[in-house]
Amino acid sequence: MSLPANQSCPIARSLAVLGQKWNLLLLCEAFLGRTKYGEFQRIGVPSGTPGTRLDALVDAGLLERRRYQEKGERSHDEYVLTAAGRDVMPILAALIQWGEAHLPEEPGAGIAYTTATANGRPVRLEFVDDRGTTVGKDAVVVARKPRPATALA
Repeated sequence: MSLPANQSCPIARSLAVLGQKWNLLLLCEAFLGRTKYGEFQRIGVPSGTPGTRLDALVDAGLLERRRYQEKGERSHDEYVLTAAGRDVMPILAALIQWGEAHLPEEPGAGIAYTTATANGRPVRLEFVDDRGTTVGKDAVVVARKPRPATALA
C-alpha cells in the first residue's frame, strides 16, 4: 500500500489506517461504548496487540486517549472516538450490511443500526444523489474524478 502510485488513491490511504488487522473491530467496540483497554482486550485480540492498535488509532486521529482515575485506584487511559472516528460509522455499517447478506450467521446475532429515538427504527445505508433521491446500487457507476490541471510555469 505504500507504492507511489497509490498515494493519490483515497482507498489506499484509508486502508493504511483502517485495513490494519483489528482496527475496524476495535472501532466497532468503541461505537458500542467500550473505552477501557481491558474492554478492548476481551474481544479476543492477542495479548499486547490492543495497545499497539489503540496507539495507531490515536495517532491516526480516530480515537483520543484520556486519563481517568476511579476512586482509590491508579490512573488509566480510556479511548474515546473523535469526530474522524465517528465518521467511520458508515464504513462499519456497510461491512455489517454486506456480511449479514452474504455471510449470515445465526439469526438475530450481530449488530443493528437504529434511530436514536425511543422506538429505535432500523436504518440502512443507501446511495443518495445530490437532490436527496435514493439511487439503487445497480444504477451507480464508479468513475475516477478528473485530475486538476497543473499550472504551467
